[in-house]
Amino acid sequence: MSDQLLTIAGLGILALAYYVFLRILRSAWLAVRPPRATRRPGAPRLVVVEPPSLEGRSFVLGDDLILGRAAGCAATVDDGHVSQLHAGVFRRGGRLLVEDLGSTNGTYLNRAKVTEPTIIRTGDLLRVGDIVLELS
Repeated sequence: MSDQLLTIAGLGILALAYYVFLRILRSAWLAVRPPRATRRPGAPRLVVVEPPSLEGRSFVLGDDLILGRAAGCAATVDDGHVSQLHAGVFRRGGRLLVEDLGSTNGTYLNRAKVTEPTIIRTGDLLRVGDIVLELS
């Protein structure tokens, strides 16, 4: 093979390696970044009211919202008292329901432990770990 052909082949392999590296980097970035909240006017949302370091952070409620520490959760929170998949807020029959997903420390709605799917209304306080969220 000629030197020119070897140079072109080497550059092609280098470009392919960079392409694969950038695709892996993009996939990793998409896996760890928080999901973008879709802005819908009037859409209900959970707003963090405690602790002060997270106050004001909000999560838009669609049909289903899973709260937890796992990267795949729609509402990812960094709290050691929150399970990987801690609680879910689901829309069923025009109502919003909250359900504990087998968490270690429990889910509380207005200071009452959630043991079965329970209706959540505007102004209700939801506690998962040390985080308190208000439905607005």
